[in-house]
Amino acid sequence: MHKFRNNTGNDNRKFFHGNNGNKNSGDQKSSLILAIGFIISSLILGCFFVSAKSEQSIRVVGQGVKTVNSDVAKWNINFSRTTGIVNKNEGPMLLQKDLSKIKKYLTANGIKEQDILIEPVNSYPTYGNNGISGYSFSQRIEARSNDVSLIEKIALDTEAMAKQDIYLENSYIEYFISNLADIKAELLALATVDAKARAVEIAKSSGNKVCRLLSARSGVFQIRKPLSTDVADYGIYNTSSKEKEIAVTVTATFKIK
Repeated sequence: MHKFRNNTGNDNRKFFHGNNGNKNSGDQKSSLILAIGFIISSLILGCFFVSAKSEQSIRVVGQGVKTVNSDVAKWNINFSRTTGIVNKNEGPMLLQKDLSKIKKYLTANGIKEQDILIEPVNSYPTYGNNGISGYSFSQRIEARSNDVSLIEKIALDTEAMAKQDIYLENSYIEYFISNLADIKAELLALATVDAKARAVEIAKSSGNKVCRLLSARSGVFQIRKPLSTDVADYGIYNTSSKEKEIAVTVTATFKIK
């Protein structure tokens, strides 16, 4: 009988010991799951922090400016004749004579005939106290050349024109740049470099570094007189000045870390 009780006690002890072991194992599993969850959460938060930090950026505006001399000139010439009502048919013939004189003057001074553009004749009535008093006839031509000084010389020589009986109603010179596309590309590069230099200085003040260019958008080109502050949303192309200042801005976004 004693042996039976002893065996029973031993079996009971083994039974209860077995239950405690399962409980400890469950606690360990729960702790392990919590630990793994904490680690995963930390990794996710850490990755989010790195991702957010990697997407930090700075936006700056750079400018490119260059002064150039025009290499193409266009002389715009306007001349006119007036007649009475009776002799109005003489108007076009008078204009034709004036045109011949002007063309002769231009070609004799080095302007090629293919560089002379002739526009149609315009006519309109003139009025007096009693209604129509006569008619006015006008015509416009253009003389172009890559020799800017030549255009200026013949356009300003009023004495030579007077000797050939040439009297202009109105004339003016316009100046252009033939390689404007190349200059624009150069200025965009300069503006981008300037933008990066500004970004570097700004980032440096906050302990960051500029990594790479994310995006860039150029503004319109302002082609104006030197020392001018004129700007327009749609851009400017000043043709009255031989010397021109060309400016453009670039809005650039850089990645920083």
